[in-house]
Amino acid sequence: MDFNYDDNQRMLFDMVDRFLADKHDLAKREKLLKDPAAEAALWSEMAELGLMGAAFPEEVGGFGSSPADAYVVMERFGRHLVTQPYLYTAIIGGRLLIEGLSGDAREAAVAGVIGGESQLALAAGSTTMLRGAEFTSFDAVKDGADWKLSGRMPVVLNGDRATELLVAARTAGSLPDREGVTLFRVPANAAGVSRRSFRTIDMFGAAEVVLDGVAVSADSVVGAVDGAVPLVELALDHGVAAVCGEALGSMEYLIEATAEYTRTRVQYGAPLAKFQVLQHRMADMYIQTQTAKSIALVAAMSLEGDADERMRQTSAAKVQVGRSAKFVGYQAVQLHGGMGVSEELDIGHHYIRLNVINQLFGDGSHHLQRFDALARKAAA
Repeated sequence: MDFNYDDNQRMLFDMVDRFLADKHDLAKREKLLKDPAAEAALWSEMAELGLMGAAFPEEVGGFGSSPADAYVVMERFGRHLVTQPYLYTAIIGGRLLIEGLSGDAREAAVAGVIGGESQLALAAGSTTMLRGAEFTSFDAVKDGADWKLSGRMPVVLNGDRATELLVAARTAGSLPDREGVTLFRVPANAAGVSRRSFRTIDMFGAAEVVLDGVAVSADSVVGAVDGAVPLVELALDHGVAAVCGEALGSMEYLIEATAEYTRTRVQYGAPLAKFQVLQHRMADMYIQTQTAKSIALVAAMSLEGDADERMRQTSAAKVQVGRSAKFVGYQAVQLHGGMGVSEELDIGHHYIRLNVINQLFGDGSHHLQRFDALARKAAA
């Protein structure tokens, strides 16, 4: 299998890297987090550069040749600690639009995301669907030809900035049924929608979302009525592959930064890089990163294939990337000493984000269980 980027992906890689090197170092990141107008301006610049379109195939108006294009963007985002909601809007939300809508509705919705006018947030459970646990805390009841949605979700990632919420609500059945869940497009400013915004520990935006009898039309349904779970699982697998790419970009940066630090930090009359035991630790960091990179690229390439194979590969990647990220992040902090956890150095910020990625869309335990279930299914 060829793990090298093609020419277009290499150009995308270089373009994103140059753009973020100028726009998103640690100091500028701190300023952006305190300035919503500047964050919005950066989002518009990213759209003008074509980054949103990289997450969409050409047949729906995008520029992407495969899901690996979005992986490339996310890898660069990981290196530069980008907190823009590209993952939640263009990758997860975008996949829901691509697969769940058709015709003029899909064209208009996708164009809004590619142009930077729309931001999306998925309000649904993200880790428990295969275990038959609660998938959504929202309910929807028929109101003539339309629907009324009610419920509360304490953490909706990008719920603070989203212009449209993609809400999974139970429309039939009960726990632990996988059937009976429907996905709805809900304007964030609709009557009955309330949001309480906050930042997560890794400084991404989120909100508590409450729906109080929100009225939506039948045209707001995404995908099939009562059939949202497979659609959301597909979108979240795209999200898993994307955050694996983000983690790889972060890990590769940590290796470079740690190697440079050990070359310049003198202890006992010699640079730290001269001590063999530390050389071994950095070699292990590199090995862990390369191991994770291979399996993450396989997961990205499997997104357009068979559903079971897609889920198997993304779960395998999530487990290995999580293990590798934990090791690399910990070693980077340790080798930097006290500076590794300071606010002034980006090492600690990368470590925090890697730990959050480890929990996003299911932790290692969840994905090991999913991988095992799929292996048993294949062997039956």
